[in-house]
Amino acid sequence: AADNLSPVERKKKLEKLEANVIEWILFFFSEFAKYPFTKFHKKAIKRITTNMEWYEVLSWSRELAKSTIVFMCMMYLVLTGKKKNVLLISNSHENAVRLLEPYKKAFESNSMLKAYYGDLREFGSWTADEFTLTTGATFRAIGALESPRGTRKDAVRPDTALVDDFDTDEGCRNPDTIDKNWTWWEKALYGTRDTAVKTLIVFCGNIIARDCCVVRAGHMADHWDVVNIRDEKGYSTWPSKNTEESIDIALSKISTAAQQTEYFNN
Repeated sequence: AADNLSPVERKKKLEKLEANVIEWILFFFSEFAKYPFTKFHKKAIKRITTNMEWYEVLSWSRELAKSTIVFMCMMYLVLTGKKKNVLLISNSHENAVRLLEPYKKAFESNSMLKAYYGDLREFGSWTADEFTLTTGATFRAIGALESPRGTRKDAVRPDTALVDDFDTDEGCRNPDTIDKNWTWWEKALYGTRDTAVKTLIVFCGNIIARDCCVVRAGHMADHWDVVNIRDEKGYSTWPSKNTEESIDIALSKISTAAQQTEYFNN
């Protein structure tokens, strides 16, 4: 439910929130931020929301909320007018659409966002894989190897590319697939950017193979953040969410090899 502030009070409150990204996130997305952020979350949020020309790779273990953090950062950047044209990229069109879903849902049903920013849905431009806001901002889902060109918004070049789960286990076993996907990313996808427009790139993915697209991206990035479920001393990296006991239980159900890939970036 929206709060009972007058329009003037609300405007003041919004200015205050927009000046502090963490406060803004906790206010508008409390249902996603169930557990207190750790230091590594806060640092990532700061890097992603303050550097307009930036290339970040998040190789955070499962259960450390990498996609959710990126989602909240992007909502902030788009609603404050800092970013306008967002591409969401995954290993298939279907998965890219799934990544886009929380963004679409937020504009449809987050009552706090509506109370402070109005209903931003652009009539007639609202589908599962592409939608436009009344502010002119666009969101689009793209699967690996699809042509990123040829949409209505062709004149607007992307200023943000969010890549999530781009590598697959199957693909990583085949060097040709890695090469093909990486070439597509660098030439077809990254190539759509305008050198004059500050562009944000965030790659989310675990290091599931010695050579994979996430690893290649990591070597290119301004910052490559590798965080495992436990630190080098063997303690949970996000104890308020993942207790030692709950990690033990989760890990005990899978093989050591799977543990190392999914939770320890090995």
